[in-house]
Amino acid sequence: MADSDILRKIREIVAPGEFEVAQTLSGQPSDGTAIVESLVKSGALTGFQAEGISRGAFAALRIGNYDILDRLGAGGMGTVFKARHRRMRRVVALKVLARNLCDDPLFVQRFHREVETLAKLAHPNIVMAFDADEAEVGHFLVMELVDGADLATIAARERIPVGKAVRAIADAARGLEYAHRQGFVHRDIKPANLLRDASGIVKVADLGLARPAEKTGNSNSGLTQAGGILGTVDYMSPEQAVDSTSLGPAADIYSLGASFYFLLTAKPPYKGANFMSTLMLHAEAPIPDIRKDRPDVPPRLANLITRMLGKKPADRPASMREVETELEAIEAELATESAPVEFDLGPATTFFSGGAGELAAGGPLPRAEPKPISVVLVEPSRTQASIVKRCLEAVETSAVEVFGTGAEALAALAARPADIVVSAMHLKDMTGVDLARAVREKKGPATNATAPGFLLITSSSESSDAAGLSSAGLALSLPKPFTPVQLAEALSRAAGFAVPRKAMSSESELSLAGMTPPKHSSSVVKPPRAAWRILVVDDSSPARMHVRATLEQLGFRHFTDAADGAQAVAAAAREKFDLIVTDYNMPYMDGAALVGYLRANPSTAKTPIVMVTTETAPEKLDPVRRLDVAGIIEKSFPVDAVRRIIEKLG
Repeated sequence: MADSDILRKIREIVAPGEFEVAQTLSGQPSDGTAIVESLVKSGALTGFQAEGISRGAFAALRIGNYDILDRLGAGGMGTVFKARHRRMRRVVALKVLARNLCDDPLFVQRFHREVETLAKLAHPNIVMAFDADEAEVGHFLVMELVDGADLATIAARERIPVGKAVRAIADAARGLEYAHRQGFVHRDIKPANLLRDASGIVKVADLGLARPAEKTGNSNSGLTQAGGILGTVDYMSPEQAVDSTSLGPAADIYSLGASFYFLLTAKPPYKGANFMSTLMLHAEAPIPDIRKDRPDVPPRLANLITRMLGKKPADRPASMREVETELEAIEAELATESAPVEFDLGPATTFFSGGAGELAAGGPLPRAEPKPISVVLVEPSRTQASIVKRCLEAVETSAVEVFGTGAEALAALAARPADIVVSAMHLKDMTGVDLARAVREKKGPATNATAPGFLLITSSSESSDAAGLSSAGLALSLPKPFTPVQLAEALSRAAGFAVPRKAMSSESELSLAGMTPPKHSSSVVKPPRAAWRILVVDDSSPARMHVRATLEQLGFRHFTDAADGAQAVAAAAREKFDLIVTDYNMPYMDGAALVGYLRANPSTAKTPIVMVTTETAPEKLDPVRRLDVAGIIEKSFPVDAVRRIIEKLG
């Protein structure tokens, strides 16, 4: 290739203007080698690109509209590159499918069908797919680039604390639960497919690609072969070794359990001498006790991992949602046992009106004569039950009975009355909403008996489930975390009469729950507007400037910008914000997905969020409203509308 052609190729690879600057800096405008060295020093070219140029492999440095920046790795499915879109300048992970798979028309057909569905998935714990196309190198998929490391690499280099492992697997379970609800089964869950980004969030990778084809009756089908390649034996469920074409979510639960085992021990649960012997161990060997290698694993967690590794699907948790819920409970127990927790003493309760299911502000306490209450507490976790019982010490009670299941609570209520039932959302035999309905049916107008008040304790991600209280004709829901004061107020409203509180200081109230008061008691008071920290999320820089200018008119001064929902998640992980203002339509993670993630994350569950959007379709905005946003405002962001929302926030 002539020098002029080489220089032209280099000019095409780098951003406009970079080539001319490099020519000047090199002092040798016609020397390709000197120009490349200058471009590498300035960061305009990567070492991978420079090496490709030196070999004359220009074709390998561009795939479709993407410039290839680096080679990240390779596997049975193909090779993954770090790439950048030429016009959008977005840096992505680009996966080129292996040539043997691209040559199989059945696999290609399935690949395109999977990509169409995968493109619809938007969840903060799933690596997103942006694009798919075909070039000279074959079919390729463009995905979100996760700046971090996979869990296999992390576990190999460090002993992972139990709490950190629980958080990582809980993230993966959230992503997989969402995928299962959309009809996807991953079929190749393993530590290498679980990626932790720089902010500590774990994302599931390769969703859809690992899914083998339906049976075709041809054992030599390329699709079946692809499925066989993709199933990783160290983490493969017993049923996948028998028939990998008709798997359900239980297979992912098993593989996630095996990955969990690896994360804690740095080794898979079974390791035979060869492929076949490992498969046999998965199918027949006793389930190993993880506490032999990690005695610091609590019994409840060890039991969950054992259940996830059940030989038969029926032996495992019924759904990934059940796994997620159990991990959240275990994480809460670990946090309670390991360190004091600081609570925001601001309003925490959410009240449901008895009629149409609207959320009410939770008006004044009843004015009836105060009297002690009898309580039935339904909580399967001994640790959580202990916390609630200690909070109950802040009020006058005549009796507190604790049960682990809904059936036990119903039997007790049938034998003797109670003023109020306090229940967790997830019980061993039913949900808290199911229990509420059962209580209403057994005591009410039909039996001339008075139904006890019902207080449902929920996590931040369960607000939509708690809405079932309205249809059950019950009173209210109390989201975690809460203080003894907040519990006492909620009990009074649920019982229908004022429950007398014991006299105690704020510090005493907190110490009842085994907690310490905030280091700065003034943190319970909303800071002046000039001190509020506000996160502004929009992929349009002018739109962010307009939002900031409007908020500045109202006295706000401290802003952090995020160009996308994914950036906002990372920002919220680093810093606590007093208000988040977000656009709806954004490329990496839209506003709806961002709000859902923030509401599911305990650290941001109560942060006020304002949605700014041109969207008007109810099917898009109603799910956002149900996530309890402070307001939805048109894109012009009118100052009067914003002021009204801010005034409601206090």
